[in-house]
Amino acid sequence: MKDPELSPQATDPLAGPSVDPPVRVFDGPDAVRVFGDLDIDSAQPLYSALREALDRSADGLLLDLRGVDFCDCSGLGALLRIRHRALAQGKFIRVRGARPQVDRLLTATHTWPLFSAAGHTHRRPGHRPLPDLRRSA
Repeated sequence: MKDPELSPQATDPLAGPSVDPPVRVFDGPDAVRVFGDLDIDSAQPLYSALREALDRSADGLLLDLRGVDFCDCSGLGALLRIRHRALAQGKFIRVRGARPQVDRLLTATHTWPLFSAAGHTHRRPGHRPLPDLRRSA
């Protein structure tokens, strides 16, 4: 049974026909919920959707991963690519609500700090750092 709080709020499905839409925008253009498995089949649609959301954002994106049960190296690669794009634009990518498997992957690959306030090193003038949301639900 799906968690009703994680049910997608309406926006464009940005994935191909064989992959469930991996991303829904909520609470404005800077907060994004990610759903499903982040693997080789969903990595490119995920990156494309996050790229569009990032380009619309003023300062960066907060990614809510509560809807993600599985992430492999392809999914992680998409997250790292969008972070690289964000840094090039002087923006941030933060992650919150990572479930146990995703938490283990980010911990084992030492990439958690890249998605926290401490991992953002190219701040725009006047930009306020956000709190580390690693353990937020």
